[in-house]
Amino acid sequence: MSRVLGLDWGTRRIGVAISDEQRRLAVGLAVWPAEESAFSPHLKALLNEEEIGLIVVGLPLSLSGSEGPSAVSARRFADSVATLGVPVKLHDERFTSYSASSSLSKAGITQKKQRGKLDMAAAVLLLQSFLDELNSA
Repeated sequence: MSRVLGLDWGTRRIGVAISDEQRRLAVGLAVWPAEESAFSPHLKALLNEEEIGLIVVGLPLSLSGSEGPSAVSARRFADSVATLGVPVKLHDERFTSYSASSSLSKAGITQKKQRGKLDMAAAVLLLQSFLDELNSA
């Protein structure tokens, strides 16, 4: 079975997580700059190195579930990623950054040191949530 790639898009950084081959467990992989010229080579190389069958992009919805400007930008990002030929799905990412920050704080990592780690941790939470839903169906 192919792996699933999770991308937590932000205006400055993209958190990256990948599943195991059985699509049960998400692990952090990287943090990439959000500029397309910077992340695109990393993404293309990863797609060539790993057997990625699906890409999941976080969709930042409001508490009510509505879409705001960030969700519109995430959809644009997902459309751009989809041009690489791998199917892309959007997945609700509400609370992933908050939960990731909370977990890192509990582990003793200060807010200042969380910057890069937070994006990857949020990508892991996003992808794990998606995998859990996939495997419970």
